[in-house]
Amino acid sequence: MEIRINVDDNFMESLKDRLNEKRATDVTKDALTLLNWAVSEIENGRVILSAQRDGTDMHRLAMPALNKVTK
Repeated sequence: MEIRINVDDNFMESLKDRLNEKRATDVTKDALTLLNWAVSEIENGRVILSAQRDGTDMHRLAMPALNKVTK
């Protein structure tokens, strides 16, 4: 399947640099892989959190699309 989207050039270049990727296609595949994992976690009744390495300062991922996923 081919997907076409418009993304700010600077935003994509920054992501490519930070991920050490050469192609926007690779960044997109990584993004979809991460989203697929997040959906699976929500379907399994889990929440997605970010925390400091020592487990402090936790933040829950807030993403409207994930609020639509049914458990």
